[in-house]
Amino acid sequence: MIYKGTLAEQPQRFMLDKHHVMDAGRVFPVCGNTYRMLRESRLAPHFEFIGDGQTHYGIFAGCGTRIPFDPQGMDGTQQSGGCC
Repeated sequence: MIYKGTLAEQPQRFMLDKHHVMDAGRVFPVCGNTYRMLRESRLAPHFEFIGDGQTHYGIFAGCGTRIPFDPQGMDGTQQSGGCC
């Protein structure tokens, strides 16, 4: 998929989570779950979707791990606690 850079808050790159940071205009390979999640959301117009999401290429590095939710924040600082 390709992020078009059309979100005013993120014109250079789109940061979905700690693992999915997509530079505008570059192809970024994603798993089927991420493909469907973005394709079926209000964010769909901001992406060019390549293929139909049916071909599976295995697990991408970092997928299926706690990366988006680990205690280290996206800015590299150590986070503690939750929202409550």
